[in-house]
Formats: sequence, structure tokens, C-alpha cells
Amino acid sequence: MKSFKWKFPIIYLCSVGIANIGGWIYLLAINLLVLEKTGSALAVAALYIIKPITQLLVGPWAGSLIDRVSTKHIMVYLDVIRAILILFIPFSDSIVFIYILVFFIQMAGAIFEPASFTYMTLLLPENIRHRFNAILSFVHSGAFVTGPLIAGILFMIGSLKEALFVNVVIFLLCAALALLLPRQMSTATFENSRITWLNIRDDWSLVVHFSKKAIPFFVLYMMFQMVMLLTAALDSMEVTFAKKVLNLSNTAYGSLVTLAGIGFLVGAICTNVIVRFAPAKLLMIIGTLFVSVGYVIYSFSTTYLIASIGFFVLSFFLSISNTGFMTYIQSNIPTDMMGRISSLYEMLSSFIQIIVILFLGLASQWFSVKEVVIGGSILMFCVALYLTLLSANQFKRKLVQ
Repeated sequence: MKSFKWKFPIIYLCSVGIANIGGWIYLLAINLLVLEKTGSALAVAALYIIKPITQLLVGPWAGSLIDRVSTKHIMVYLDVIRAILILFIPFSDSIVFIYILVFFIQMAGAIFEPASFTYMTLLLPENIRHRFNAILSFVHSGAFVTGPLIAGILFMIGSLKEALFVNVVIFLLCAALALLLPRQMSTATFENSRITWLNIRDDWSLVVHFSKKAIPFFVLYMMFQMVMLLTAALDSMEVTFAKKVLNLSNTAYGSLVTLAGIGFLVGAICTNVIVRFAPAKLLMIIGTLFVSVGYVIYSFSTTYLIASIGFFVLSFFLSISNTGFMTYIQSNIPTDMMGRISSLYEMLSSFIQIIVILFLGLASQWFSVKEVVIGGSILMFCVALYLTLLSANQFKRKLVQ
């Protein structure tokens, strides 16, 4: 570990940190811009369904591309493409055209995420991945806190369109930083080969074969993803719950979000210590369980104090669970198949996410928001508890063998 050079991982971390801050600026700016143009909360909500749809579209073939070409150059090209697409948004008066641009921006992001994850895995020796992931979690949490703050400052001193111009510069800066990274290729023997529909079909077969051989890993992966999908679905009702159930003011709700950012940051700091002593799988399991506990506390809250406790608990352990999850899948997925497996698994997760969001949306028409949030949090806890018990049983079987 001492001989490992941290120069390139630090460049990668800087790129990720800047990109995450830019992501917050873009997210808040595009939401407010669409709301400003349409005056419709439904039009804003539609933005959140675009991402899983694009992941469904790119999932079948993105992994085949990622595992065959330079992941570094994919990252550079996609950053430049997103910068160009965002540049067109401020000049558009058509809401339809803005949605089309957002669609392609999300499509580029759906390819970028598994490409970046694959590159990171190839860049790092296995013995330092857990520590790097803990630092990466800290970078994400820092962006969680500073991103909205910087966005708010930009909105105050300028316009939404000017904030998007800043976002263009951020993505170009990330592309420039990525150019400084070494050219890291997949270990696959067919790199730079043509990508055909026959290759894509064969890649699907390989992923299915891997999943059948690694059923315990696949089940744990999907159970974790189910908890994360439920968190995303419940987050879509967060504002309504805070305003209509808890009767919080805008200021009080804003402080809850800030508290969540602080919890994530503190969790990331603690993770950097814990990760040196605890295995990745344990971090993932314990973190996931307590994330669900935090949501249960929040869903049953009747006062700001109880809600804030729930928010802090879930955000604190979210950092721990994410770090454990990243290290766990890096240790269990072959590097030469990382792009294909992660892309297809993300596609499956996105399909489930759409169903969960639609189900909770329909449920909110039949039941009160509080009942839906409570039901979703209890379901999340049950899935997390099953994940914990399943992991414990797998551990017992290994001891017996």
C-alpha cells in the first residue's frame, strides 16, 4: 500500500467531486427552470422518470461498449457531450426541446456511471479499494453539502440560465481532468473489436451465466438495490410529507435537508476509520439496515425533532452502506465484465424503480401521504432485515464448510 502512487486517484477524486457539485447545480437549476416555464409540479416530477427510462434504453448495450474500449476516453467524450447539451438549454424556449435535451443528458450519464465505476476499479489495486471508496464517499458527501449551497449563491447573484453556463464550464473542467488520467483499458481480450448485435446477445448470455453461478451475490445485490430504490421513491414524497404531514415551513424543511447533508458527511468521516477494521459486506449490511431504521423513524415522526433524528440516522448510515456496497461488488465482479454486468444490473434496477415509483404514486391516490410513507419505510425495513438474515445464513454455511 505504501508503494502505491495516489496521484491519479486524487485526480479522479477531484473530477468526481467537481462533477457532483455540478450535478447539484444542474439538478436544482433544471427543476426550477421547468417549474418557471410550466408552473406545473407534475412537469418537474416528470424529470425524475427520465433517468430510469434512459438506463433501460442504454443498459442492453452500454456494458458491451465499456468493456471493449478505453473507459478514460468514454468519460472524456461524455463530459464534453453533456457540456454541449446543457449549453443549448438556456437558449431554448420550448419545454419539449428542453425535455429532449434532458433525455440525452441523462442517457450520457447512464453510460458515464458504469464507465467511471469500471475505470476506477481497473485503476485501483484491490487492497486499497475499500479505503478509496471511503474517501470517495466523503467526496460525495462534501458535494451534497456544498453543491446546493453554491447553487443557491449562483441563483442569488445571477439567473438560472447563468447557473447552467457555470455547469457547462464544470463539465469541461471534468473532461480536462480526465485527460490527465492514464489510459486504462479493460482486461478483456476483445478490446477495440466491433460491437454488433451478436456480440451484445453473447454478452447478455455471459451475464446470465455469471448470475446463475453467483446467485448469492446476485440476490444480495438486488436486495441492496431494492432498499436504495425504495429510498429514491420515498424521497419523491419527501417535500409533501414535510409540508402537509409535519406542517414544516420552507426554512424548517431546508434545515432538514442540510442536516441530512451533515449526517452524510459525518458518516463518511466515520467510514474512513471503520473501513480499516470492518469487511465491506458487513458495512453494506449494517449500513442498509440502519438506513431503513432511519426512514422508519422519519415516517412515524410527528415533530421536527423526531424527523431530524430519522434524517440524520438514515443519511449517516447511507454513507457507510454505499462504501461497503461499492467495495463488495468490486470484489465479486470480474474486472473484464464489470461494464456489462453493472450496466445490465442497473437496467434491471431501473425497471424495478419505475414500477416502485408508479406503485407509490398510485398508492398516494388511495391512501394518505403519511400512510404511504409509513408503508414504504416498513417494506424497506423488511427487505433490509431479509438482506441481513440472508447474509448471516451465507456466513454460517461458509463456517460449516
